[in-house]
Amino acid sequence: MFHQLIKHISLLFVILAGTFLTACEKQVIDLVPIDKFSELTAFDTPEHCELSVIGAYDGAQCGRYGDSYSRGYPFGAASILQGEMRGEDMNLTAIFYDITYSATYGTSTSNNQYYWENSFECINRVNTVMRGIEQAVSEGILTEEEGDTYKGEMLFLRALTYHGLMVHFTLPVNVSGNNDYGLPLYVTAINTPDEIKAALLIGRSTVSESYGQILKDLDEAESLFSDNAVHPVNGITRVSKGSVIALKTRVYLHRREWEKVIEEAAKLVSGEEAPFVSPVGGYQLAATPDIPFTSYQNNTESIFSIENSSDDEASVNGAMAAMMSARTGGRAIVTSSPTLYNSSYWLEDDKRRELLLYRESDQYYFCDKYKEVLTRAEYAPIIRYAEVLLNYAEAALRTGDRELSIELLNAVRNRSLSDFTTQAYTSSSFTTDKEWLEAIVWERRIEFHGEGRRWEDIHRLAADDLVSSGGIPAKIEYKNASKSNAFAVNTPVKEEWYTSSRAFIPYDDKRFLWPIPVNDIVRNPTLAKQQNAGW
Repeated sequence: MFHQLIKHISLLFVILAGTFLTACEKQVIDLVPIDKFSELTAFDTPEHCELSVIGAYDGAQCGRYGDSYSRGYPFGAASILQGEMRGEDMNLTAIFYDITYSATYGTSTSNNQYYWENSFECINRVNTVMRGIEQAVSEGILTEEEGDTYKGEMLFLRALTYHGLMVHFTLPVNVSGNNDYGLPLYVTAINTPDEIKAALLIGRSTVSESYGQILKDLDEAESLFSDNAVHPVNGITRVSKGSVIALKTRVYLHRREWEKVIEEAAKLVSGEEAPFVSPVGGYQLAATPDIPFTSYQNNTESIFSIENSSDDEASVNGAMAAMMSARTGGRAIVTSSPTLYNSSYWLEDDKRRELLLYRESDQYYFCDKYKEVLTRAEYAPIIRYAEVLLNYAEAALRTGDRELSIELLNAVRNRSLSDFTTQAYTSSSFTTDKEWLEAIVWERRIEFHGEGRRWEDIHRLAADDLVSSGGIPAKIEYKNASKSNAFAVNTPVKEEWYTSSRAFIPYDDKRFLWPIPVNDIVRNPTLAKQQNAGW
């Protein structure tokens, strides 16, 4: 596994970790300039080029939190848990994530700060590696095809990281306000004093410009892969053409460009009837819903995941299993919620209920997708084939292709039903497109429970014309619902389980967006004038 190699190249890792970004926590005097980077032979052999690329992946997996690199920002366990805690389908048994859960964060909140800073550190690692790879190609160290593949991987990571920032720090595309602020776009490496000086002048782009850069990166990345195969080193944790196309279906869904979702999804979905198999990467749904988690290293459904291992794992404070699991050794801090469990959309005999674990002591269910409490080696799921199918199903419905939409929706849902011949949806299941779309959104909530996807849907649907989320949902207070037999399929969620401190927050409230952290406001005079509205 490629993260194991990190242990043998600690010097290179430190250099990669130390490269500057405008949001970086270090002072200029601490920077390692790009000329020193080159002197340490980061790109002077094909092997060193590969290790440098691995360093960029490692930056996506795990970033700095305090004085350590162990928390899981921008795409490890911590970010998944943040995505769930901003939503309502998981509850909280302790104070640990309460700042996010109760939306009491501010400009100095650590989780928000490190998400922002580590995301931009990851982006700068990517940019630094791309510059080194281009140099290696020009010097004949790498072939052009090898360089293109590496560059495609890096462009994907940059696009993924920017999109992650978009859903926390900017408004959806169909919501006006906040001066139309997107993100500062850094597309070249920042490692010298002159580069730092120039970067400090870069302000926030517009929302449209930010999405434009994300899609430009993804289009270029797709063109750089020479074939449709998954990556030969690791088909799940290394980027290939299929990873890029899958991410484009997500980004276009957020852009509300339904025809473009369809165009990209069609590249990965063969025909118009299940079972669907991707001609790119060979992706298909696993036979049962547990397989992407029990066989996270080798399955046909996981398109891209972030690798963890026993050598390079999230800390106990950031690991998915440690935080969610009620198994022996788990902290059982983040629980499943009656909001989801009790839904009439989730049939009682649905196999995905087997991915929950009941704890009798508090009469509560916990997400059991991540079982490796001690090793914490499970990959963090980022994109699965099930998401591509549901993205496609939503876009098909919104453009009037109901027959295809229901086929795609059922493809995901049916594999979890005990008898899909009688339980599958039909066109007569819904009287309006609104009801149909509600079913798709609920299917996403059920299918991706515990994978950090919930906030993304809340964000993009804030002002939707059919299924508006309206803003940050009200949250159940765990202690109000525990020991009360709160979990019962197709029963209402009781008002007394909620609390006024976690009430619904409309999307025009400043708390719908996280603020730019105070560190960057102090250090960057350009961003200091471009804080999110109200902060």
